[in-house]
Amino acid sequence: MPKPKAVRRGNPASLGEHKERSLKTTREQLELALARILEGKPRWIKPGRAASALSVAKEAQIDRSTLYRYHADFLDKLKRATNATADRLLDSKRGELSRAQDKAREYRNMAEDLQSELEALAPQNYALSHRLQELEEMIQARDAVIADLQERTRDMRNVVKLQRTAR
Repeated sequence: MPKPKAVRRGNPASLGEHKERSLKTTREQLELALARILEGKPRWIKPGRAASALSVAKEAQIDRSTLYRYHADFLDKLKRATNATADRLLDSKRGELSRAQDKAREYRNMAEDLQSELEALAPQNYALSHRLQELEEMIQARDAVIADLQERTRDMRNVVKLQRTAR
């Protein structure tokens, strides 16, 4: 039977310091990863991906279980950040909706005003189009009279010429 290996026991103070340094370093990595994700400039995940425990862990290049086991307080911060982001987005969308509704109301009022103007101009347009038709008929009648008079004057010139030559 092989001889069991001796278990090395490290310096408890040194191990404690190492654990604290490791937790601090990991926490800094998580903070930076969250900041990059919220800014939309991640290094290790696709831009535009939602800030979740998994995405922050991947961006910080740590195991997700480490996040849940040693950094539960960071998960609360992550939840607040994502809620704040969602609230800001919601406020932004509400503002956009309000502006769009104001514009729609403005355009609707403009359309109603223009419709009223159109309705007020319709009788004038009708009267003017009938007057135009009357004037065109008068011009046609005048052109016919002018053409008739020109024909008569031509005939009269021929008659006058005939009389002169007959003398």
